[in-house]
Amino acid sequence: MSTTTSTDTRVRRAIANTTRGEAARLTLPAWVRDLDLDAVDDVLGWRDPKAPGRAVLLVPEADGDGVVGVALRAGDRGVRASAMCALCRTTHAPGRVELLVARRGGAAGRGGDTVGTYVCGDLACAEHVRVERASAALRPDPGTTVDERRAALRERAQRFVAAVLDRGEG
Repeated sequence: MSTTTSTDTRVRRAIANTTRGEAARLTLPAWVRDLDLDAVDDVLGWRDPKAPGRAVLLVPEADGDGVVGVALRAGDRGVRASAMCALCRTTHAPGRVELLVARRGGAAGRGGDTVGTYVCGDLACAEHVRVERASAALRPDPGTTVDERRAALRERAQRFVAAVLDRGEG
């Protein structure tokens, strides 16, 4: 039980663009509570089951020292045509890619500044880059291996987080 509490606390503290109160109100799925945060090497995301317009993206730090998270909010609907996720570069059938927006960190975020990108609506980029063969609904970046796609996803997600937190790494 204390491991779950510890993981809950660590995940909530890792979400860098929220207040403590906002982070405390997020609902964490059971699988997140079972994570070993010291061993996370994939980009992980989820929608808040109690508020589907809210989402979280957890990204391994570039230096390998833990994870950083950003809270996101979604628009009303997905893109109406086939579209590509900006993070995993997987092309999806219509309605499966959405604009998700993150409030910037620090003073910029308190002033209302946001950063947005088009991403997989289910935030399952880590699963999508592992797809071996394209289907009508899901087409991974052609000509790349699963390991190359996983590494590229991490790099693009780290750049997105850097832009949200104004780290100047992008």
